Amino acid sequence: MRYILSAIFLATTSLSFAQSSLDSLMCPGYAAVGQPYMEFRVTNEAQTVDNQSLKGKVVLINFWFEGCHPCMAEMEALNNLFKKMDSNKDFVFISLTRDNKETAKRVKEKYGLAFEVFYASFKESQRLTSGCGYPTSIVLDKSGIVRFRYSGGSLVEEQVNEFIGKTLLSEIQGLL
Repeated sequence: MRYILSAIFLATTSLSFAQSSLDSLMCPGYAAVGQPYMEFRVTNEAQTVDNQSLKGKVVLINFWFEGCHPCMAEMEALNNLFKKMDSNKDFVFISLTRDNKETAKRVKEKYGLAFEVFYASFKESQRLTSGCGYPTSIVLDKSGIVRFRYSGGSLVEEQVNEFIGKTLLSEIQGLL
């Protein structure tokens, strides 16, 4: 019994340090780090974006839906990141939801979001995240290569702020 508990503790500790690597192993799909991101086209009321329109830009794609509590926990920090980076013309933020337009509008109003929200069906969202869960954040370099990907999130404000305000921001700034 002691051996089993020790093994579980060791495995849990190791996994927490290797979450990003584990994520890449469990959900390799089309969003594999170091590979070109898959072809896509998303829209909202004002515009359409696709791979070609994003060439030459560093891109953050964040996938979410209203029923995902860790997704909602990220909204304030994502809004702050967007405001910090909005003036940088080499950066694009794509907030992508599988929710309908009315739900997305409600979330935008509730959290006072300054960024645009794009829509994709459940099936398309699953394809674009490689089925890896929510929230998912993907950073693409100026050539459309995936440089960072992380799925999952926290409900703890300090951890959310650490991830968005430091980890994601650092990944983005390192590519600009």
